[in-house]
Amino acid sequence: MYRILVVDDREIFLTELKRLKIWSRKSEFKIIDTALNGKQALELLRKNLYDLVLTDIRMPIIDGLQLLREIKKDKLCPCVVMLSEYSEFTYARQGIIFGAFDYIVKPVTEETMTDLLKRTKVFLDNIRNEKNKILNSIKSIEDKHEWIYPIADEKKIIKYLTNKEAFAIKVFRMTAENMYKTLSDDVIKADIITKKMYHNIIEGVYETFDWLKDFIEIKFFETIDYIKDESSSDFIEFYCRKLTYLLNFLNKFYLETSDNLIKDICEYILMNHNSDLKLKSIAEKFYINNSYLSNTFSVKTGMRFNEYVTIIKMARARYLLVNTQLKTYEIGYELGYHDINYFSKLFKRYYGENPSEYRNGLRGEDYQI
Repeated sequence: MYRILVVDDREIFLTELKRLKIWSRKSEFKIIDTALNGKQALELLRKNLYDLVLTDIRMPIIDGLQLLREIKKDKLCPCVVMLSEYSEFTYARQGIIFGAFDYIVKPVTEETMTDLLKRTKVFLDNIRNEKNKILNSIKSIEDKHEWIYPIADEKKIIKYLTNKEAFAIKVFRMTAENMYKTLSDDVIKADIITKKMYHNIIEGVYETFDWLKDFIEIKFFETIDYIKDESSSDFIEFYCRKLTYLLNFLNKFYLETSDNLIKDICEYILMNHNSDLKLKSIAEKFYINNSYLSNTFSVKTGMRFNEYVTIIKMARARYLLVNTQLKTYEIGYELGYHDINYFSKLFKRYYGENPSEYRNGLRGEDYQI
């Protein structure tokens, strides 16, 4: 079944589209989610997987063309189809130039949508077939060298990382070096297996800490920036550098404490960074006294409660500056700061620049702890 996200600012259109009698097992397409503008759509796309995005061109906040650019830039969905009025033909053509698969003219009928889905299915089936070829080639390597793939070490490294143990990096390095020695006669196979191990480790940590995706996009760890002569040692160093970054991030934001209540509170703050995180509110939520929470938090973590909340909010602000087009005041408001000057000063205290300077100085993906 192919998953669809429909984006249109008119709810009546979304309702009528969902009523069409074409969303079934026979068509192999199903509308999973809807959004009223490009901003909502991007939020959904960064949390969920879709095979097809149907988007109107003219929308408030983020229009269809801007949405298409973001989808293509971040590879959020393999297929985008533009919905347009006759008067928007020029915009529809721009959409095709920017990478849209197709466009259809409103009003949408069962006939036009059925024809579109037939074309789209062929396109998506071809993509899946290409992916299967790659997966089968990797599987054949694993089958041939089944005794080589370090599944036990992979699980150990994930466990060490989730426990915030630096030994994880040493184990990864040793495992990768042994892989290249064992497959010295076929370095490409060693590359593939080592990269697969690294990929599984990152995914394993993200599955354990669901809140991570709100602070670091997983693609940061998948973006390869090899240097020098691309020898096996360069590859290993790249992976170790990224894993070390992840370890340092966990150590800073997922505080070490033996107190289960404080640990639960830290996790709540990480997962609800946009909520009311004042000391009184959190104390009430966890049925404890304000003073007890303040004192216990400091004793158990070595950090004041308000300081911890602030570093979490600033880390989230940094993420939004890097990964969205939100204005500084919009980011501040989202995190509960209605005084933009105060928000900017706080951000500068942690990252050395005010939000505008930080965003303007970005060079590609920038993840600063």
